[in-house]
Amino acid sequence: MTGAFEPSGHPARPFHRPLATALLAAWLLLCALLPISGNLVPVPLGCAILLAAVHLAWYRPVIAWRMLWPVPAWYLLHVAGMLWTTNMDFGLFDLQVKLGMVLLPLMAAVALAVHPDLLRHGMSAFTLGTAIAILLSVWKGWECYRSTGDPGCFAQTTFSFELHPSYAAWYACWAMAWWCDRAMQDTAIRPRLFHLSIALVMLIFIVMLASKSGVIGALLVIVVMAVRWLRSLVSGRWAIKVGLAAVAVAAVFASSGGGLVVARMEAAFRAVEMARHGDPALYSSHGGSEMRLVAWQCSTELLMNHPMGSGTGDVKDELVGCYTAKGATDAMEKRLNAHCQFLQGGAALGWPGFILTLLIGLVPLRAAVIRRNVLLGTFAALFFVNAAVESILEVQAGVVFMGLMLGLLAHGRTSCPPHARKPHRP
Repeated sequence: MTGAFEPSGHPARPFHRPLATALLAAWLLLCALLPISGNLVPVPLGCAILLAAVHLAWYRPVIAWRMLWPVPAWYLLHVAGMLWTTNMDFGLFDLQVKLGMVLLPLMAAVALAVHPDLLRHGMSAFTLGTAIAILLSVWKGWECYRSTGDPGCFAQTTFSFELHPSYAAWYACWAMAWWCDRAMQDTAIRPRLFHLSIALVMLIFIVMLASKSGVIGALLVIVVMAVRWLRSLVSGRWAIKVGLAAVAVAAVFASSGGGLVVARMEAAFRAVEMARHGDPALYSSHGGSEMRLVAWQCSTELLMNHPMGSGTGDVKDELVGCYTAKGATDAMEKRLNAHCQFLQGGAALGWPGFILTLLIGLVPLRAAVIRRNVLLGTFAALFFVNAAVESILEVQAGVVFMGLMLGLLAHGRTSCPPHARKPHRP
């Protein structure tokens, strides 16, 4: 086993194998259940972290701090933010939710030291879970359609089995990127077609979800993979041109998948125009795009008025107070968060929080450019797409996915050549 050494420097003994098997099972189960239901995640999540921690008795993995350092810094800033917090209950709950963002990348290093192919196997399990979620979504949509006859049953929240459509689409975008990358590495036709067919299923699912961030993420994946493939065949200039053509083709496909995607994009543009012209109807609107813009306005105001933020536990109360002052009743009743992770960090912890949240994506993106790691770069870019419109690190669905995949990519074989992973020998 790569990196499998006891403190004495001797290879791990055979009686450690049952623990290693249990560790692999826990991580694969976590990857498989994450896309299906958040209610199924806590038990395998706890087991995966606990079993990895137990293996620290025999394994000393090298942590990719150069890529991961913004994550613990971001979490420690939230801990410090408790000093100027009055709502301690919400602050402690927030720290509990975010803890996985720190633990998962660190424990992923241990798990990969025990099982070097965990990233590949984990993505297979993750794809299987996504496929099950798609089947359950189709079943849910069909049951809804049978009782109502409404075609809208096959879109958005009424279609997505349990996850919010934005998160389901984010997961599918990442699976789509992974299998496109695998298809480019295949030399045989049949495996390549099989992997591309998986990517196509993910694309269809994303379009049906009608998530704006999901469609944008899918377009991003198509462009990146098209340019990458074409650069291996033709000159860089022509690759970019054909990549732009791929955007047009994908856009046509997205629009042909239903007028709902286009209608939601148009609604978002109308909401932006309302905000630009200071239309007071923005605050009384029940539309999702309008409420998101109100949340952005209030988050920006909090950032400008409180350079060090309102505190880890007080940010939600401050936002609700802003909604109340503006007469945004729906946003107030739903107690909306910032609906942008960067603004969420800024509203809670001021400019340091805003900058550290940016660095969580920027540092891996820089590492991807230096290493020419397309998968890591695509993952970082998808983080920006989703973090721009959702507070993804405020909920389990975002924290576990981001921490899990970032840890596997930071320490996995696609990010670090095998010869660069050296076991620690005290």
